[in-house]
Amino acid sequence: MQTQLRLAIALACFCISGTALAFDPAGRVVVKFHEHTQARVQPAIALRTLAPESRAVSTLANGAQVLRVEGGDADAVIARLAAHPDVQYARRDPLVRHTTVVDDPWYEDYVDVGGQWHNRVQADLYDPLGGVNAPGAWAQGAMGEGIVVGVLDTGITAHPDLDANVVAGAGYDFITDAFISGREDDTRSPGGWDTGDWTHVPPYLGQCPAGPSSWHGTHVAGTIAAVTNNGLGMAGMAYRAKLLPVRVLGHCGGYMSDVADAVTWASGGTVAGVPDNATPAEVLNISLGARSVCEPYMQDAIDGAVSRGTTVVVAAGNSNQDVMDFAPANCSNVIVVGANGFTGKRVFYSNHGAGVTVSAPGGGLYRDDKSTGSEWMPHGFIWSTFNFGMEGPEAPAFAANIGTSMAAPHVAAVVAMMQGAAPVPHAPATIATMLAETTRMFPVAIDKPIGTGIVDAGVAVEAAILGHVPLPVPMVLGLYGPAMHIYAKQAQSRHYVVDVPDGATRLTLRSYGGTGDADLYVRRGGHASPASHDVSSVRPGNNGIVVIDAPAAGELHVAVHGAKAFSGVQLRATVE
Repeated sequence: MQTQLRLAIALACFCISGTALAFDPAGRVVVKFHEHTQARVQPAIALRTLAPESRAVSTLANGAQVLRVEGGDADAVIARLAAHPDVQYARRDPLVRHTTVVDDPWYEDYVDVGGQWHNRVQADLYDPLGGVNAPGAWAQGAMGEGIVVGVLDTGITAHPDLDANVVAGAGYDFITDAFISGREDDTRSPGGWDTGDWTHVPPYLGQCPAGPSSWHGTHVAGTIAAVTNNGLGMAGMAYRAKLLPVRVLGHCGGYMSDVADAVTWASGGTVAGVPDNATPAEVLNISLGARSVCEPYMQDAIDGAVSRGTTVVVAAGNSNQDVMDFAPANCSNVIVVGANGFTGKRVFYSNHGAGVTVSAPGGGLYRDDKSTGSEWMPHGFIWSTFNFGMEGPEAPAFAANIGTSMAAPHVAAVVAMMQGAAPVPHAPATIATMLAETTRMFPVAIDKPIGTGIVDAGVAVEAAILGHVPLPVPMVLGLYGPAMHIYAKQAQSRHYVVDVPDGATRLTLRSYGGTGDADLYVRRGGHASPASHDVSSVRPGNNGIVVIDAPAAGELHVAVHGAKAFSGVQLRATVE
């Protein structure tokens, strides 16, 4: 379910090197001269003697001079200045950054990735076009506190950015085939540890596509709940949640039956021969699949999990085909996640169709999320926890992957944040509705359907706390160009606000283009809707028009409402 860039970054690369940046954060000095000295009166003359390798930047309100030291030897300049009797103090000018909720360097600082320096490596968590707005959830105190997320995958490896968030006992290995598991027999085993799934050497070579160990489950787990605010590595989304690793994939894959049993066990159900799960999961992430119908035993397992209050999140798949041909994404009672890139468009590999619930960042591989071209570093990828081992586990690392496998854990994390913040837990069906209704509209045209939009953790958490979906913040509709690519399902509205200027004699609102049936509703003083509006345009199709003569200045609200589902509609406002 993923394409993996074999660029694993060791723990030794966590440190940020100032010398590798385009500027020198240690190259500025602040010096203040004592009052009633000649240097205080004529600082430029004094500095030409005391610090000739510096240049003045500014003078502070208290009279201190800010200098930029050329050549990177600020320590020597500070020492020379501090030794002079006219100098009150000479200090570094520390580099400060805007405050974020996390201090993990890979979140947005500069880090060394394969010999090149990149920042915003984890922009999938906050990018305004293609990200999931994790900071919007964190700002409401939603970090997944008290929630267990089951990761049904290859298992996980020991990792300093994961270990503290793994449940006691570390899950279970559900693989019942020794060839796949790599164990001595076909029995299941305590501990959801990933011992490797390599296939590039015998006995696996020739039995399935060859490759080194994927460490797929470790990567998925990091997106969900990497340890955060530890000054190390990555930030996890639901970083106060606990991870329940369940190994269902090994060499050459795994069996759907093992996945089904894992779903039952991880959600708190009973599986013969396996001790009951002491830490049932409120959320399951299943980033795997096969071209298959939804097998009845898989559906039974999912239905059982949902009846116990567990939300099941499934990756849509990476075949660029209709999701209904792939299980377990074609099962009922699951949240199916397609993949968008950082531009907000559907990435070329993502499965699609009416069965997809929502979208989340999965990495696009190529620059600007195109289907071919040069690799887009770092934004063509989703970065997370990893391991250096080509076969068995070795040193912990970080690496880049792409796929709907990477999109799904973003959504599983959002569900954990929602349930952790809600006054009382919501039923899985309610969670699914809230997720779908709080997505952010795709900023570009989508060639194939991949759900209602891009998951927005902040709005989803707000809905979970309120117990209902809040009215969205209206998008600004300018007077000099149309809003593009508007879409909605039946009975859903897209909300806009127009700032009518003073002196306007006429305002015209037009909707046009696309397919389906969209109506216009206009209101002053609040969100417009079919039930609450001042004027409307209700006609078949998408060609709506509202004309207001002598409109009052100020904000006017517009709703583009789905009499039936519509897509590709444009909305334009003009004034005379």
